[in-house]
Amino acid sequence: MKYQTRDLTKKLGIDFNYYSLHHTHATMLIESGQPIKTAQKRLGHSRSAITEDCYVHLTQKMARDATDIFDAIAKDL
Repeated sequence: MKYQTRDLTKKLGIDFNYYSLHHTHATMLIESGQPIKTAQKRLGHSRSAITEDCYVHLTQKMARDATDIFDAIAKDL
C-alpha cells in the first residue's frame, strides 16, 4: 500500500503520503464513537497513548459534539 500511494500521488498530482491514512483512519474511528483501543489495534500501536497523542485529531464534528454535551450539562445545573 505504501508504494501504491506513491504511484497514486504522481498520477493525481497531489501531495499525499501513506501515513496520512493512519491519521485519517484513527480520527474517523474516534469520531464515530469507537474506543481508542480499537484505533490502537487497527493501527498496530503498542500503547493507546501513541494513537491518541500522535494520530487522532480534533474535527469540527468532535468540537460541536463537545459543545453540545457541555450545553446539556450546563442546562441541568
